[in-house]
Amino acid sequence: MMTREVFRNGSNAVSRIHIERIARKQYYRCYYCDHPMIRHRHIEGQATPRDAMTKDHYIPRAWGGPTVPKNIVAACCQCNTLRGDMDAEAFYNLMQKWFKRRPYLWVRWHQLSEEELYLLKLHCIQVHERQLRGKARRHIEFAYRHISFVFRYQHRLRYIV
Repeated sequence: MMTREVFRNGSNAVSRIHIERIARKQYYRCYYCDHPMIRHRHIEGQATPRDAMTKDHYIPRAWGGPTVPKNIVAACCQCNTLRGDMDAEAFYNLMQKWFKRRPYLWVRWHQLSEEELYLLKLHCIQVHERQLRGKARRHIEFAYRHISFVFRYQHRLRYIV
């Protein structure tokens, strides 16, 4: 029997039933690594298994993503921890690239050592920083073009009047 636990974030709520429904749509496989997930009830003081089913925000809460069923995907604990607040599509593509380059990594994904996980997390952070720098550069270029256009336009108006 499923209990109705509710995870709250302000006025939005996602129940265990919603997460179960989302996981069922994904055939109880992780959204990022495509490994089968197990249902796990967290017990205080015990470590969560790496293949335990967790809810993950597609648009991270750090970026203002709401806690609504449309923004939730089911992910294994390991992928959820590794992703952090990285873009979901970028993390998915990064995972597929890792698994394509090193097929044995997919086979033993939930049995990786702490050192290997640490190196993968560092790589995730580097990719995320590169992605943010690219976005910042595009925003700055847009702002510069817009400001220079406005100044040129104002300058022309002075000569016309």
